[in-house]
Amino acid sequence: MILLSAQGAIMARKKKVSPGNRLVAYYRYSGGSQQTEQSIEGQRRDCEAYARQHGLTIVHEYIDRHISGRGVESRLAFQQMIADSSKHLFDLVICWKTDRFARNRYDSAVYKKKLRDNGVRILYAAESSVEGPEGIILEGLMESLAEYYSAELAQKMRRGMRESALKGKAINPNRPLGLTTDEHKRFIIDEKNAPTIRFIFEHYAAGESSASIVDQLNAAGLRTSKGNSFNKCSIPRIIQNEAYHGVYICKAYDVRIDGAIPAIIDDDLWKRAQKMLTLNKQHRAPHSSHADYLLSGKLFCGCCHSLMRGISGHNCRNDVYYYYACGNKADGGTCKKKNIPKDVAENLVVNAICENILRPDTLEDLADAIAAAQQADVNQPDPERAMLEQNLADVHRKINNIIESIENGTASSRLSARLADLEQQESTLNYQLESLKEIHPPVLDRERILFLLEQFLISPNERTEDYNRRIIDTFVNRIEITDTEMLIYFNLSEASASEKQKNSQPNSCSTGNHLVRVARIELTAS
Repeated sequence: MILLSAQGAIMARKKKVSPGNRLVAYYRYSGGSQQTEQSIEGQRRDCEAYARQHGLTIVHEYIDRHISGRGVESRLAFQQMIADSSKHLFDLVICWKTDRFARNRYDSAVYKKKLRDNGVRILYAAESSVEGPEGIILEGLMESLAEYYSAELAQKMRRGMRESALKGKAINPNRPLGLTTDEHKRFIIDEKNAPTIRFIFEHYAAGESSASIVDQLNAAGLRTSKGNSFNKCSIPRIIQNEAYHGVYICKAYDVRIDGAIPAIIDDDLWKRAQKMLTLNKQHRAPHSSHADYLLSGKLFCGCCHSLMRGISGHNCRNDVYYYYACGNKADGGTCKKKNIPKDVAENLVVNAICENILRPDTLEDLADAIAAAQQADVNQPDPERAMLEQNLADVHRKINNIIESIENGTASSRLSARLADLEQQESTLNYQLESLKEIHPPVLDRERILFLLEQFLISPNERTEDYNRRIIDTFVNRIEITDTEMLIYFNLSEASASEKQKNSQPNSCSTGNHLVRVARIELTAS
């Protein structure tokens, strides 16, 4: 049974992280004497404290000094961080607040997506109070919009790449060992390294172990296509590569062409090697895939208020089961909260989102709340501009005083030098103010917001893990669970929920068709 409530406080979100993850920090300082609270030292202190609290160590720092957060292109350290993320040099990045990462939600969504695509997760040492709960939903919608435009551009690029793939041409710079390309980017046999491929297939098909083959290759001074020594993973990759028996495959563009590549080995040797590969896989110990805990960082124990942690276990048949466990209990504490199966907890939350938020009537109200929050954000005064304008006014006052002294004949050579210095400051401040006049991020009207929200309306059998993750990240702020109930706090401010409740007809029956901040689910004993 689900009980609805418009009461309850939204708590600041904390992120659960696991020890051993590679953590880097990003700090940014806009400059100005009035921003000491946001100095690099202050940001570093809070970020290091957060890292220690979660058992992490910051291994590298990216710092942009005296640079506005409005334009990410001019932030060299930020761009270097994004580039390094594509090289998988770190797993986590911590910022002081969300406004250190990006000033507008559109840029934030674009670059968060880039980091997420590179397997990097963002943590915040201090929550931002600027965005508000509806702002989190809006950022999710902006991310959807960014993905749409990114997909549109990618589709145009894919057309040209697919044409090359259909012709059996190489479309990336990497070449398999034993193969190279001609001037038309068509594959040909590399006679220097092709004997190595034949050696690997013949010995593997004869039942020789990968370790033994690797030892022989490295002892002979042979190397992989990248110039590295062979390892035990090299052999299975080569054995499964169909290019060696003449098949061109491009999974990215769904292209497969038999005979498009000159075969290094014949079909008989290929089949014998595949049979041996299958046999070796059957003899391996079962391996469980890594579970993705969708509620990580949002699920809290309702008994002791500790973060719930993803754990796994197995039975006598070696079947693996995944759970959420109280972090206090898992660390040997006194909490008695029972573990809850991962799929059970996640399904409860996803169903609650769909039943309470993702309904056509509720989405209308939600679109109104998001549009209002967005307009309030647009109308919010810019403290950085106000500071620059105040500094410029002070410089103008000082310049006028010096000019007045010159006109009165009381100026000295020192004042003339001071005037030149003030004029340089004036030029710098004017340039900084002009740099703030950048293209504004897109402001979504109510109809566009509603359209994006409606894209979440799908049937239960169409839900995927990626969909579940997206709606949890977008709509859920915090979850508290005991052995008897689950409380789900949605990303809605008290003002939005109260306004919709106040505007409902007082004499009508309560149908629950207003914005709900908290959903309560009673749990039955299993």
